[in-house]
Amino acid sequence: MAENIRMDSHKLIYHPDVVARWMKGENIYPIELEIGLTNACNHRCIFCAVDYTGYKPDRINSRTLMKNLEELAPKGVKSIIYAGEGEPLLHKEAPEIINRTKSLGIDVAVSTNGVLLTPEVSQDCLKSLTWVRFSVAGITDGTYDKVQQGKPGDLSKVMCHMEEAVKVKRRQNLHTTLGVQLLLLPDNKDEIVQMGRELRKIGVDYFTIKPFSQHPQSGHILQVDYKEMLELEKEVKELQTEDYKVYFRAHAMQKLECKRCYEHCWALPFMVYMDAKGNLWPCIVFMGKDELKYGNINESSFVEIWEGSHRKEIVDYFMHMDLEKNCRELCRLDEMNRYLNELKYPGEHVNFI
Repeated sequence: MAENIRMDSHKLIYHPDVVARWMKGENIYPIELEIGLTNACNHRCIFCAVDYTGYKPDRINSRTLMKNLEELAPKGVKSIIYAGEGEPLLHKEAPEIINRTKSLGIDVAVSTNGVLLTPEVSQDCLKSLTWVRFSVAGITDGTYDKVQQGKPGDLSKVMCHMEEAVKVKRRQNLHTTLGVQLLLLPDNKDEIVQMGRELRKIGVDYFTIKPFSQHPQSGHILQVDYKEMLELEKEVKELQTEDYKVYFRAHAMQKLECKRCYEHCWALPFMVYMDAKGNLWPCIVFMGKDELKYGNINESSFVEIWEGSHRKEIVDYFMHMDLEKNCRELCRLDEMNRYLNELKYPGEHVNFI
């Protein structure tokens, strides 16, 4: 089982050198990139945040991508998550891209609905992945099909593919963390304990239950009251063992009721999002708003974009943006922003350690 993965927190504490350079005002490169290999998806989840993009069959140019990653590896980029606005494994070169990325010394992860993570794919590239996260909305066909809206029988495929991934991991003696994520909704709340039991039997490393967060541009509007669901935490966490962890993200659910304690998005330089067309965005929330795009790797290299004046203008724009009006609830950068804001504005007694 992996070490504490700080599911409901942040990991900047493990990168003090980069944070120190940022505090000095240096132009740091992102520690993590999230990359959408394709805009296409084989599901139409009722909670999908990027439904507004239209699920078009765009896919990233692998040659251009790898050329840029070769330049980024020595710049300080530590990890890449292949996830994004579609199902990454719909990109036919996904396994090769994963393996080549790892060969550059960059840690790689993938978030997938699991339908296409066949035993052959696991056999090919699981060795290159730090973690795989299956997105699964329920443990019965009725609930799963209602929420994820794929093809009949997809749930059975996914469960089978999880079992095979566990076998490949054990057979190849890998350290790859295999996790399952469920977005908690009224539709599936009565199934999470049953699902937790089934996942433990399969042998995955963890099961995480997270809240829905409204994307400002999404057409999917869901009203969920998590105060009524917090009591589920105790029962589902009783399923934990030394080798199987349950992360019930109660902290994130409770934060939905709170305002941000910071006024600026300090964390922008530490992460960046690249879509399937090669566009670079400050974060996925603003994908599609061309006036907020850093640039496109098919037109300029990542390094040229990152060092250029246009990106600096975009970052300055964000530093003056009203986050409460424009940003997403439970933004991925939230915990980092809380931490960085405290570094920027420490209390008066910080020298009394």
